[in-house]
Amino acid sequence: MTDQINSAASEQDIVGLARKSFIGELKTFNSQHPGTGFGISLKTHSGNRYLLANARMPLPEHRSQDFPTGRRVARLENSEHFRSIEILADSFAYESISPRTEAAILGNALDLIARIDSLASRSAKGSGNRIAATGTGG
Repeated sequence: MTDQINSAASEQDIVGLARKSFIGELKTFNSQHPGTGFGISLKTHSGNRYLLANARMPLPEHRSQDFPTGRRVARLENSEHFRSIEILADSFAYESISPRTEAAILGNALDLIARIDSLASRSAKGSGNRIAATGTGG
């Protein structure tokens, strides 16, 4: 039971750190590619899903849904800490970009995925077993 609690806490730490660290990356995408919405979809091995988006990315109506107009730009599957990491773009805006811009976005998206995966690995190695199950909430 303690291992499950530690695993869940570690997962939350990793996702929280990713949110804080990569909201700025989405803002950079905004400035480099104005008019295009971008989102990050993190799916954990335990089945949880987390969405991060810039201001131009249409959001799902319900938290259990994916981005409604999301077109996959890049995806990493079955990393050590995430079942998948996806970078998505608003398909309506993405249709009108040039091939050169699309290549630049792909390069940025792959770099971002690598940084998320690297951050998750560093965070997990440093977390250790720091939460114990007690009857008082840890």
